[in-house]
Amino acid sequence: MRVHGPGAGLAKVMVMLQKVEALPRKLLTRAELDAYDPRAESWQEQFSRRYQHHDELTGILNHLEDVDESVYDKFAMAITPYMAQLMDRDDPACPIRRQYLPSLHEEEKPGFATLLDELGEEGDTIPGTSVVHRYPRRVLFLVSNTCSVLCRFCTRKRMVARPSGAVHRDEIERSIDYIASNPEIDDVLLSGGDPLTFADDRLDYILGAIRERAPHVRFLRIGSRTVVQLPTRITPELCAILEKHRVQMINIHINHPKEMTPLLRERVKMIQKAGIMMGLQTVCLKGVNDDVAVLRELFMQAIEMGVRPYYVYSTDMVEGAHHFIVPYHRMLELYEGVRGWISGPAVPTFVVDGLGGLGKLPIIPTYVTEEPRADGAGTTVRCRNYKGMTVEMPGLGRDFSIPSHSNG
Repeated sequence: MRVHGPGAGLAKVMVMLQKVEALPRKLLTRAELDAYDPRAESWQEQFSRRYQHHDELTGILNHLEDVDESVYDKFAMAITPYMAQLMDRDDPACPIRRQYLPSLHEEEKPGFATLLDELGEEGDTIPGTSVVHRYPRRVLFLVSNTCSVLCRFCTRKRMVARPSGAVHRDEIERSIDYIASNPEIDDVLLSGGDPLTFADDRLDYILGAIRERAPHVRFLRIGSRTVVQLPTRITPELCAILEKHRVQMINIHINHPKEMTPLLRERVKMIQKAGIMMGLQTVCLKGVNDDVAVLRELFMQAIEMGVRPYYVYSTDMVEGAHHFIVPYHRMLELYEGVRGWISGPAVPTFVVDGLGGLGKLPIIPTYVTEEPRADGAGTTVRCRNYKGMTVEMPGLGRDFSIPSHSNG
């Protein structure tokens, strides 16, 4: 029955209030948060409980920074109850708090240039689509502008959590059409935002459309931090969809061992049982993981649960993230402190993502050098191992080509 006349406005207000009351209440005390079990409700309900202002955490965390409201004009805040549970109650230097809570350090730093699109993705985006086509045979497909939790160092602040950066349905359709019309594309990476913030049916449609309309795509993968920030998003129903559409790989993003919980391990195993490879990406962040012992533990825990460390990125020069940047010389030291000290398969590639779309450029200390021989007769090669021991290998400085012989 429709309500008309003077009572219509009141009826609409009552309906809106009922909808608000139906939303799960936010957990505003530490006792409530500690008693909360993420497994006890759907991932959508937990998503709706997200904290979106630091004032909402005053009953949960001590020693919160009283940041200016202008911080929220530049980048929103969103933290799931699950991630809030991992935050140390008293320590402002907690590596989980530092990644997600707005900080006074985000204020503009004089003399430091920040870019809205540091990686030059917009310049390589196909007009009318959300496909970034930078490399000849692979594309980045930005399907969403939403994440479960917002990282303060996000490289896509220009679009994440901003309505103006939303990826519309018709844009997604044109993107799939573009992929379908280019048979040379054989590798598609879904990212955003985070593709796993979509409902199952929406993700089912996008993956199915790619497989149906672009059968030439040989490698279909997803980049997601929701697996880490909201592990209950990984359900048997979602895994069935990923398996049905032959998603071959999911890369997850973990920066500190504190993020590796029993719940995360449980849901990672569900993904793996669907036959999906998993890789780990990490951002090198000052005050979070710029420590050799932390990185060794992070990478070994990852390989222990069957997730292959893939990349360690330098922090991108985006607005509000300058305080996270680890200097190049320190990244070299961190690499030296990892390689040789832990299992080889657990050592990722350290990279800088070059400005303006230059691509991922490896940061590698010099272990092998070619030098002129002391007697002037050609060159010799000197090798250094992880302990600093060196050996000369003169044979590598010569060309032992086998001479060709002609018949006749």
